[in-house]
Amino acid sequence: MKKLYSLKCFCIFSFFVFGTSLAYAQASLPFSYDGGNPGVTIPGLTATSLAADATSSPKMRLGSTGSSVILNFSGTPGVLSFKIKWIQATAAARFPGEFLLQESADGVTYTTVQAYNSTTGTALTSGAIITETFTGLLPTTRYVKWVYNTKTNGNIYIGAINLSAGSLLSVSPKSLNSFTYIFDKGPSSEQSFVISGTKFTHNISVTPSANYEISTSSGSQFQATNPIVLTPTDGAVSSTTVYVRLKAGLALNTYSEAIAVSSIDASTQSVICSGSITPIPVMRIMDMSNIAMNAVVGKSNVQTLNVSAVNLNQDLSLALTGADANQFTLSHYSLPLASDKSIANTILTITYQPKAVGNHTATLLISSSGAMDVSRVINGVAEVNTELDEVLKPLNVSVVDGQIVFTANENDVLQIYNSMGQKILQKLTSDGVNKIAVSAHGVLLVKVGSQVTKVML
Repeated sequence: MKKLYSLKCFCIFSFFVFGTSLAYAQASLPFSYDGGNPGVTIPGLTATSLAADATSSPKMRLGSTGSSVILNFSGTPGVLSFKIKWIQATAAARFPGEFLLQESADGVTYTTVQAYNSTTGTALTSGAIITETFTGLLPTTRYVKWVYNTKTNGNIYIGAINLSAGSLLSVSPKSLNSFTYIFDKGPSSEQSFVISGTKFTHNISVTPSANYEISTSSGSQFQATNPIVLTPTDGAVSSTTVYVRLKAGLALNTYSEAIAVSSIDASTQSVICSGSITPIPVMRIMDMSNIAMNAVVGKSNVQTLNVSAVNLNQDLSLALTGADANQFTLSHYSLPLASDKSIANTILTITYQPKAVGNHTATLLISSSGAMDVSRVINGVAEVNTELDEVLKPLNVSVVDGQIVFTANENDVLQIYNSMGQKILQKLTSDGVNKIAVSAHGVLLVKVGSQVTKVML
């Protein structure tokens, strides 16, 4: 017994939950129905106080004051048609009560489209089935109501309800975000949306908001237009791209505004645009303009810079460019942005570790999207590595008849380098005076043990 009771409760619950949801769902257009009392089985169609159905169309019987049928639908309505019949209770030449066809945008406030009574509207005579057609429903209408407003004689029957889709306005996408530019650097980059329409008899107008501008052309052909007017051809407006940008010359602020797409034939749609004007980004390098560094081949030298920034939109990027960039390295190649869009003062270390003798030049480039790049030239001078860790002493050397002459101890190491830092001779010395013939000419570096000097040949 408990199981049967539970099942009964579940069925009642299901009827109210699922049945009611069907009754209050919207009908899709086009819509067609020619049955009797819809109950809760026809989405969007509800009836109040209907009497028993007729056996043939029109079947829905409105038999008392206040009896009504309401159709709730999505989309812009087109042509409405339905059958209507009056069956008198007492003899009368024409329907003497009042029956109304009404429309509403919200299902609360209704206006009368057509009244049927003894003087206005189509004359209803008893037993005659009349097909009514209406083409002027408002584009904002989403409810149509048939109501027996005043009953004095007989019943009204309606059926064969047909409602076509009206003008179909398509706008996509409905929102455009992230329009932006740096103060005094407008306008912003463009974004776009697409408009199309069917079953139109009137133009479609696209009206920009105060701080956005629109055009049907992009890039250098962008021509701000207010409004853009699209004219239907054979009732259709083909897909049209509308380009949007944030106007130049705006103050620092955020701008969220709507572009209106409207027509007499359809409900107005909006494209919400949002963007902002940002402060001028500033990147700073303190301490010096260009950078000069010296080192011997195989050794390193370092210098430091202080780097900071404000009002950035992206992280700071640091790079070395130029033919000699591989002679230098950086302690940081990226500096992350803080939540306030700044980068606190950071010490940047530049290391010069030359791989060859000579002059080396590279460019330090600091950049961030939307900000003006900052650069510094790095000049490096690399000298020969004499492979001495000890302090060198002067060496007394003379040049006689094209020979290098000096005094040394036995088995001291003699090394001679040319002006390019290349070792051209190495040998052990003899005790006393040494005379060394060298084929190279120019400035030479002569090193004997811990003594060194330069000579000219």
